[in-house]
Amino acid sequence: MIERPEIHAETVIASDADELSARLRPIRGNVAIESGRGDHLDVRLASSLAGGAVTHQIQTKTGVRFRFDTPFDGYALVLLHEGELRARIGQQERTWSAGACAVLEATQVRQWQWQAGSYDILLVGATDITQRLSTLLEAPVTRPVTFQTEVSPESDGVRLGRAVMQMMQLCFGDDRSRVTAMATAASIRDVAVGAFLEGLPHNYADRLVVKTPGPSPRHVRSAIEFIHAHARDSIFVEDIAKAAGVSVRALQVGFATFKNTTPMAYLKRVRLEGVRNELLHSDDASVAEVAMHWGFKHLGMFAKVYRDAFGELPSQTRRLSPR
Repeated sequence: MIERPEIHAETVIASDADELSARLRPIRGNVAIESGRGDHLDVRLASSLAGGAVTHQIQTKTGVRFRFDTPFDGYALVLLHEGELRARIGQQERTWSAGACAVLEATQVRQWQWQAGSYDILLVGATDITQRLSTLLEAPVTRPVTFQTEVSPESDGVRLGRAVMQMMQLCFGDDRSRVTAMATAASIRDVAVGAFLEGLPHNYADRLVVKTPGPSPRHVRSAIEFIHAHARDSIFVEDIAKAAGVSVRALQVGFATFKNTTPMAYLKRVRLEGVRNELLHSDDASVAEVAMHWGFKHLGMFAKVYRDAFGELPSQTRRLSPR
């Protein structure tokens, strides 16, 4: 079954915090909203959701403060046209003024306080970022992706981010065809993810530009795609070889030559990264449940290979998860 991207678009002009909170709920879940001027609120908020990418255009004369029950699990590119943003990140408060551009890990932001002004925000999911990065690297992503917080308004990523925001407003405005929206949502989301990974500075950027002798052959790429798609399933090297359309021996030679590993070692690394990502971004399940979900049946052995891979126990990773 083909997954249909979720679509939502709405423009809200609000003078009441409860009304704005209710209208935001379909996109962002429960949110506490306060005016920057006592009981008086003046906000125009245009929002679009397309297959996991979200845009917000905020115009406010009073200023507005947001606190989300469940922060967005991803990254935010913020463009400040007028005004000032104060973001509470952990116990610290960071401030950006008009003309600045910032990239923030949204799960780390406890409170967004927008002064009177005009702002554009583009959000992309952490899972989308990790999956695309893994595809570009042809390798598991073993460390959290961290972006440089301060970015130039003239950088490629910011320019492309602006274009994505404009495109989402054009395609998913209130009067646009839902057929058109469904057909383009996934593509626009992919462009948004590309804007972050290929246009903004981050801790994996150097690896993306390293010159290699050439791309892996098709059967290795097919095997990698199959592994990522079925990492939670009970699969064996024979299943991977069948999906790639080659013999087990040819698959093993391909991985040894182009990835310097074996297919099953690659699968284990993908599963470990899946466990780590889930422990960092969700506390709905216990460590044991998460490990079992990713195919690790022997928990004692799992703890050892996890520590060997990441230098810490799974329980230590869980404690890093934002609450």
